[in-house]
Amino acid sequence: MLIANPLGAESADEQAASTDWLRRLAESGTSEGQMILLDQAMQGSAEAQYALAILFRGDSGIPADMNQARHWYQAAASRGHAAALESLRYLASEGDGAAFYALGVLNRDGLGVPRDLDKARQAFLWAGEAGHVEALFAAADMLSNGMGGTTDTATARATYAQVVRLCRSALKMDGEGNNDDRAAIDIRTAAQYWIAKVYLLGAGEFERDAVAAALWFADAASSGLGSAQYELGRLYLQGRGVPLDREKALVWLEYAAAQGVKGAAEEIAQINN
Repeated sequence: MLIANPLGAESADEQAASTDWLRRLAESGTSEGQMILLDQAMQGSAEAQYALAILFRGDSGIPADMNQARHWYQAAASRGHAAALESLRYLASEGDGAAFYALGVLNRDGLGVPRDLDKARQAFLWAGEAGHVEALFAAADMLSNGMGGTTDTATARATYAQVVRLCRSALKMDGEGNNDDRAAIDIRTAAQYWIAKVYLLGAGEFERDAVAAALWFADAASSGLGSAQYELGRLYLQGRGVPLDREKALVWLEYAAAQGVKGAAEEIAQINN
């Protein structure tokens, strides 16, 4: 199904022309052109999102950033953009674990493609083979709940354990590196977050421990990870693993909302009502 772009194009040729126009605008080197492209992408234009992904592949003079490229490919694909979906599939065929994870999310949630839990589960497992921690967690969740196939508690337990093992390994490696490096901070906070999630869920061989989860979330939240700030805020709101404290809950949720974390604004609204 074709998705009309912000310029009103409806045919495949018109979409391609629109993408080229947006891309040339950004490649012009002007901050105005790049801001227009980013603005349209953030407003939900699949064509702009796809054009932005192409730019971040590093073919246009803009420094390559594959994380951003995948993000915008996924955003465009979730809106039914066929070329963006094919781009993710190509990256996955090259062994890109993050691309496999993106495909898993699209199939699990029915975004831009028919919902297919079997495909989602397999994509998460393939991503996990490449060491993608978030995909491993998603795969373990599906295995334990019988989503996309039979329930496999033993494999789910092993997969959750692998999540923690990879995260602890990342933290150990981070401790040997430069703690001020942005990439190192991102790796550390992501590892802390996923360990916290395993403890909060009580998954695999790990018993549910809200206190331990809160401590791990707090470390990641203090480093600026929006999803950890959201989870920590909710724990303070519920009094789980930490004392019930609506003021602290509001502070952390506001930090998360400022980063656009889904659900944070709704939690804040409920507190303020």
